[in-house]
Amino acid sequence: MKKLLSIALAVCMAAGCLLAFASCKKVEEQETLTVYTEAGFAPFEYVKDGKIVGVDVEIMEKVGEKLGKKVVFENVAFDTIVDAVSAGKLTNVGAAGISITDARKEKVDFSNEYYTASLYVIYPAADAATYESNTTDDVTGVYWDSLKGKKIAVQNGTTADLFLGDELGEGGTLEGSNAAKVGFDALATAVEDVSKGTDSNVLIIDELPAKKLIEGKSNLKCAPLYYQGGEGESDEAATDTYAICVTKGQDELLKAINEVLAELGKDGIEALVKKHLGV
Repeated sequence: MKKLLSIALAVCMAAGCLLAFASCKKVEEQETLTVYTEAGFAPFEYVKDGKIVGVDVEIMEKVGEKLGKKVVFENVAFDTIVDAVSAGKLTNVGAAGISITDARKEKVDFSNEYYTASLYVIYPAADAATYESNTTDDVTGVYWDSLKGKKIAVQNGTTADLFLGDELGEGGTLEGSNAAKVGFDALATAVEDVSKGTDSNVLIIDELPAKKLIEGKSNLKCAPLYYQGGEGESDEAATDTYAICVTKGQDELLKAINEVLAELGKDGIEALVKKHLGV
């Protein structure tokens, strides 16, 4: 009888421990905000001294303060972020210089837009004459036409990838020109590939990361990407606008993000950009 009582007591204690562990884990999850990002996109997210830092990181840390939650950043492949946020199991928010598209809006909700960047092209300095033109707004730019027949690197799943897909497709500037996409998961790898001329001739990426990635590389240059206007028309710069995505139904989280963006305002965001550019 005593043995049976001992066994019963042990079972109860084990069950209690499991329940307590599950309860603690649930509380920990509720108090933690896990943010998915891709930390190769300076100055918005990058690794410094082994830690993920950047503009988006500071924005989300302010969101964490507003919600009373600890913020944890997970460095993942960019093209997995929207689907992971949509599923809402491992994360409810993605901050990685993400652009709003109709396809993405079907999966996730978006914050207010907070930054607009020009798309840039990185190319070998030795080939500058092949790509550079003087645009109608009197800057040195790269027209889509100059990319005909070229192997064009992009980071998979980015807006640059979407833009390139449109230009390679039916009716696009590059249709039938033998131009081709070369997709990369990491921007650093793509830059190295263009530098060596291994599989790609140029890389399309947003302005600030482009300038950051070619620092110290005298063999590479970058310039803004343009749509060339018709006769009597102005050229148009290709631009990209950022927002933060959240799992559908996460209204409190979305509200907190928009409040932080409003509190920062354009000047606050610019100040963070300059801070992480070292300006």
